[in-house]
Amino acid sequence: MASSTRSPDGRRAEPERIPSSGGTGRTAVEEPDPARARRGCVLAVVLGLVGGVGVASAPVLHAVRSADGVAAPSAIGAAALWAAVFAVAAPVLAVPALVARRTAVAGALLAGAGAVSLGAAVLDTQLWTDAIDANRLELFRPETAAELAAGPGAYAALAGHLLIAFAGLLGMVAVHRESLMDGYGDARSSEQVGRATGARVGFLPSAVAVVAAVVLVGALFAPAFVSEDPVILVPTVVESDLATSAGAGALAAAVLIVVASALASISPPVASGALVGAGLAALGVVGTRLVAGLAAGERIQPGPGAVWGTVGAGVLVLVGVCIPMVDRARDTRILKTLATPSSSAPAQGGQAKKGAVTPSAKGVAKAALRAEAAAARARIARWHVAAGTTGIVTAVLAAAGALLPVLDIPADAVRPDIYATRVVLVAALVLVVGCVWLLLSEFASTVRPAVGVLWVTIPFSVASVSQSVVLATDVPGIGAGIGAALLWCAAVTAGVTGVLTWFAGSAEREEIDTSEEPSTSIAVLAVGGLGAVAAFVGLGLPLFHGTDARGDDYAPASFAEFPWNLDVWGRVLLGVAVVLAVIVASRARPARAVALLLGSAVVVGVYLLSWPLTAARVTDPSMGAGVVPTTVGIVLIAAAAALTTRSRNR
Repeated sequence: MASSTRSPDGRRAEPERIPSSGGTGRTAVEEPDPARARRGCVLAVVLGLVGGVGVASAPVLHAVRSADGVAAPSAIGAAALWAAVFAVAAPVLAVPALVARRTAVAGALLAGAGAVSLGAAVLDTQLWTDAIDANRLELFRPETAAELAAGPGAYAALAGHLLIAFAGLLGMVAVHRESLMDGYGDARSSEQVGRATGARVGFLPSAVAVVAAVVLVGALFAPAFVSEDPVILVPTVVESDLATSAGAGALAAAVLIVVASALASISPPVASGALVGAGLAALGVVGTRLVAGLAAGERIQPGPGAVWGTVGAGVLVLVGVCIPMVDRARDTRILKTLATPSSSAPAQGGQAKKGAVTPSAKGVAKAALRAEAAAARARIARWHVAAGTTGIVTAVLAAAGALLPVLDIPADAVRPDIYATRVVLVAALVLVVGCVWLLLSEFASTVRPAVGVLWVTIPFSVASVSQSVVLATDVPGIGAGIGAALLWCAAVTAGVTGVLTWFAGSAEREEIDTSEEPSTSIAVLAVGGLGAVAAFVGLGLPLFHGTDARGDDYAPASFAEFPWNLDVWGRVLLGVAVVLAVIVASRARPARAVALLLGSAVVVGVYLLSWPLTAARVTDPSMGAGVVPTTVGIVLIAAAAALTTRSRNR
């Protein structure tokens, strides 16, 4: 802290720095150092390049070797080249950004690529557990069913992806240091300064980025290849080796986190770098699968996961490239609008009409504030209506899918009962009730946090139906029906509903005084946290057990059974959503915390209702181990909501 006073003879004294209480003479808050951020980013770029070279060299070093010492199978050359190019793409692009002294952009490129590379590293671990079914055609194409072991190339690929992930971490540090400097997130128009990138570029680019991310995430769980080769088997991702399913989940989480962080960033160039980096790294995964499928020959073709994943990743890169241009165009348009004189104002140098009242400066300022507040309310209302409408459409799709045939079976066959569709109907009813209130401006802000959790009930319930469809379609002559297609569409639009409610919450926070950060409520975190843990335990245990039609003991799968099927993945999603909602509620403002907690309790309640709704699939059903912890979780989460209400009333 600097002080400047006058000396006794009237002259101004030289400013001096007051040392900290420790007496060391250093300031209490460290000054931002651009050179330090730049040095850290240079190190990150070097590590990223080394990691990219390691990934690119994996096919040459032989990723696998035969257990009997025979020569390792070779890779598909075009796919290996594609993977090599996109492994080094983000670090290479970061080099000119560093040369141009755009340290934050370079760091964002590495951070986006590093997040996706962490998921790719998880996929690499299958080379040690079940290499022949890894379907890494850019590394090797097995020609026989002989057992394969990891070779030097596998270590190079894993080390390379981990180095890129570490470079991404250093890139995040560089972005953070740049964010502490003056001018970060600046704009020519004052209205754009400090706003999130999603708000600065508008709805369309933000929506395109979100949709591209959703498409990419969905594609990660779809088949990457269509194979008629007896050696290359392509099971569904959720029924594959744990490394494959966990890697797909990690990649999906990384993509969603990067896109959300980019749209929330106050610096459009940083958002652009993050999206481009993540998109390029994702093209190194899904795009490689597409190229491998196209170059593998007649017996192997690219699957829908490879095609749509490449489209989603490519659109992410395109949106990232366009974000700075869109931001500049909107910034210029705002400046022109502000510079245009009002038609009601008198001409410069002219004389006002006789009897006209010239508004005072204070009146003009108040009118501008009122207009700005009205525009903000209209913007928030649009987000609420968009989220509510999408949620209602989701509920209609889910209900229609549950009522229509989910299986396409021969006319002379007996149509089986899919009891999980009953849970879908309950979830659709719960969601539509919540979303209707979003269309009413008086209640939208209060209900919006609850809808931010309720949408999860749709993919949870659809996952259970999808598991039955997957098992049934293994029987020759049976395929997925129109109901299943509508349910899958509902699962996608449910995710869009969740994203729109997040955008609506961001718009609401822009109009709230956030100068004083809300403190964490220990009571809500403790009680609600215990409830979330209890609910998660209940989700991992079967709700009932009994005897199936063949006379065997039957109970829904638990979290302890690997690999996880679609039903279990749906419950994992539900549990993660509840845990995150309780954590957010502990720091949220009372009204929103109550809505979040009550929404979480309803979500767990929908799962608990699946016991009586689906228990008819077995004879003599009895209560399973998951009922008690699930019920305790609901009670504790509701108690946390009551504690929040009580603290608000004080």
